[in-house]
Amino acid sequence: MSKKITNLAGFTPQGALGQMFAQARALNALNQQLSEHLPETFKSLSLCAINDNTATFVTNNQALAFRVQKQPDVLLNALKQMASLTTIEKVIVKISLKEY
Repeated sequence: MSKKITNLAGFTPQGALGQMFAQARALNALNQQLSEHLPETFKSLSLCAINDNTATFVTNNQALAFRVQKQPDVLLNALKQMASLTTIEKVIVKISLKEY
């Protein structure tokens, strides 16, 4: 029995699910660009949401979340180097203890 391989790269559902796919693709692209501007110690951060002038990141490293709270300017300066994120004025870091 052969398994059929489905390529979902071009999958574009309609409605709310389609919007979620579009947001995920945009965030993935931003994370890839942002990794070029982040210091090595901040590389495990992942941008997960942008609302107004606030960027929310997630990490599974509690020490890194604490470091970002003490040094938010390091992350803000990296964000300001990207044209699409120059309006970000606040960063939030959430800790996820789940491994994906």
